Amino acid sequence: MQHGSTTFDRLMLAGLALLGFLLLGPVLTIPLHIPINYNEGWNAGFDTRAVIPGSGPLYPGAGSFVFNNYPPLGFFIVGAAGRFLFGDMIIAGRVVSLLALLAAAGCMGLSIRRLGGTTRSAIAASLLLMLFACSFYRTYVAMDDPQWLAHAMMLASLAVLLRGGTLTGAEPGALSLSRTSQVAAAALLMVAGGFVKHNLVALPLSVTLWLIWLNRPIAIVWVIAAATGIGLGLGLMHGLFGSAAFTDIVHHRRIFRVHLLTHSISRLAPLLPAAAIICIMLRRCRAGHGAVLIALFAAIALVTGVVQRMGEGVYYNAHFETVIAVCLGFGVVLAPAFDRPLQWRRWRFGPGALLVVAALPIIGATPWHLPLAWHDISDRSARQAAWQPLVTRIAGTDGVVGCEMLSLCYWAGKAFTVDVFNLTQDAISGGSAHNFQAMVARRGFALFQYDPKAFLHTDAVRKLGYDPIMGAFAGLYTRVGTGPMGVALLAPADAAR
Repeated sequence: MQHGSTTFDRLMLAGLALLGFLLLGPVLTIPLHIPINYNEGWNAGFDTRAVIPGSGPLYPGAGSFVFNNYPPLGFFIVGAAGRFLFGDMIIAGRVVSLLALLAAAGCMGLSIRRLGGTTRSAIAASLLLMLFACSFYRTYVAMDDPQWLAHAMMLASLAVLLRGGTLTGAEPGALSLSRTSQVAAAALLMVAGGFVKHNLVALPLSVTLWLIWLNRPIAIVWVIAAATGIGLGLGLMHGLFGSAAFTDIVHHRRIFRVHLLTHSISRLAPLLPAAAIICIMLRRCRAGHGAVLIALFAAIALVTGVVQRMGEGVYYNAHFETVIAVCLGFGVVLAPAFDRPLQWRRWRFGPGALLVVAALPIIGATPWHLPLAWHDISDRSARQAAWQPLVTRIAGTDGVVGCEMLSLCYWAGKAFTVDVFNLTQDAISGGSAHNFQAMVARRGFALFQYDPKAFLHTDAVRKLGYDPIMGAFAGLYTRVGTGPMGVALLAPADAAR
């Protein structure tokens, strides 16, 4: 037993060392003007609108060239941090995202402990979540996006809900019957996470179903508190933004394609060893009421993630709830292995061996992830230098400038005027691009940055036979500059030098 524990501790230290190295690149990139993802500039634009008067409406409504399909809370949180602490919305969003990832891992660990896991199994599962995030889902680490903020709030809700002991005669981790105010507070925190990102439904729904099965009186408190929070939040949204907020969110145009299901397979495959361990261990040990919650959470997360992933422009973050559910379940089922290792034929699998099996995809992909992590560390200054001429040129251009990579316009101090991705999606799905095309025809943009290789342009041509957004520039604008990864700058042909 002591030897197994020593091996487990050494594996944990090795995992922490790997995690530290994988985190170094994203952390060092936080203050740099290096575009990580289209989302960063988009979020920065709405963060600015949320907290700086005169910068534009948070929900612009019909006829605008920018689109907001997210609830407002995340914009206010990051916007306040950007305005009062960092002076830069993208830096603020990256810091908040990184802290939220750490908080999500910590709150998940607390939840595991309160569902009957041990401290060591909880730490191991939290480490596994961080390693998955920093390897297979690396883009979202310290990126200006509210995804991890919403997860952190919802996992904090779960940790609060599970605090306070056990039911009489039940397994560790069952919900206490006392302090219904605790349940109400947890419900409101879960709702708050939904007002950061509204399509994270797996954990709220699974907890609700679990409480209905576990304890009806507590479930009633949970539902009433959640319904009250939702009602107040929606009322506040209507008071602040009017009907435009609901129109923008509910009627946002999104194209769904069944063939995008194949993208889910590659992103979910790394979870298979840990999921197999959960299934095996749940059959051989009593996991108490927590097993029902884990099963509900994993099943709902899997289905909703796969469905959402079929949407154009939806990235692998659609599967983060599934990642969390698997790591949560792994932490709970790992605990019994410290006292009673898994026996399979002639082999015994203690906690260290189970941890290695769960982490096999990470270990196997290390030769690929380590060079990428080193590239993030060593080449960051060169990458910033490569982007800076575009930012400088955009900043020095008089008049309206449009950017497909919105962070470039943000760093150049230009207004958030056009959302190329969502404008293209809107046009493909039946919306009108006439107003945008008319603005291009009258040379309304002094400069326009776009990526000729971006999938949204080829997708528009495949769907419509032409690109309704970038096609409007043909013959009227000419290329006046290029940048990293083949991005281009366009200017009116009669004004180009």
